[in-house]
Amino acid sequence: MLIFEIAFGLIILGLIFWLASHLYSSIFYVPYVNSSSQAIRDALKLAKLKRGQTLLDLGCGRGDALVIAVRDFGAKAIGYEISPFPYFLAKIRSLKYPNISVYRRDIEIAGDDIKKADVIYLYLFNSVLARIENQIFSGLNTKTKIVSLAFMFKKHQPIKSAETQNLSIKTKVYLYKKTARLGQ
Repeated sequence: MLIFEIAFGLIILGLIFWLASHLYSSIFYVPYVNSSSQAIRDALKLAKLKRGQTLLDLGCGRGDALVIAVRDFGAKAIGYEISPFPYFLAKIRSLKYPNISVYRRDIEIAGDDIKKADVIYLYLFNSVLARIENQIFSGLNTKTKIVSLAFMFKKHQPIKSAETQNLSIKTKVYLYKKTARLGQ
């Protein structure tokens, strides 16, 4: 009976942790939502991610884009996730991939990693993209590419887009570069 009570208690604690994590990210940032593997692959193909390049995923969730970048494209990958539960999943999933680094950090302190990235992958609401747009584009070098799944920046125009399927919905992936800024 004691084993059952301990197991039940652990399950309840896990559920509370999961719920609190999602509530935290939904109130203060963006709710955690998976993107489909196909949409991630289409985004990374649009950015022409190559072996040895570095992918930065701001809001990496459970690390799907990180794993696909390393496993399917031969890239190195860095992920930022603020929500504790998806961060924990991403850390566990990254254990078998030495080329993946995952940090529990706010994306607004990603300055050095933005400078190192060859490709930045984003699946963030328009409101979050507007909040971080200046920081991201000011930190980019002219070779860095940004791919944004489903959502667009306000001040910058994509240089290219492609259709994809994400969560059974037809959507677009947008490709940006620093030189695509309006008014430059």
